[in-house]
Amino acid sequence: MNGELRRQREAAERLDAATRDSYRVAVDHAFEMQKDGMKLSRAFFQNWVETIEEGAEINRRALEDLRRIATEQRQVFYGLSRESLHAYDGFLDSLRQYDEEASGNRPNKRGF
Repeated sequence: MNGELRRQREAAERLDAATRDSYRVAVDHAFEMQKDGMKLSRAFFQNWVETIEEGAEINRRALEDLRRIATEQRQVFYGLSRESLHAYDGFLDSLRQYDEEASGNRPNKRGF
């Protein structure tokens, strides 16, 4: 029976060693998975930040384009306004000239 007890003890020690190795492998695997999860989270966060930065850059460029377009439209509007004022002034000048010419050809009230 002494040999049987020794075989049982050896078997228990092998089972204990196998259990410890299995536990160690499981813990190592869990840590590797945790590291992979952290890498994935970091990559996701970095991609998210890059996407936000790209969106901000697109918005900045769009605002610059809108400012440029507004400036160009304002310049065109001012130019058209100046041309319109010049045309109106020319129209008023032509009316004044016509009135002067018409009044110069009319006899005065006394008939002279």
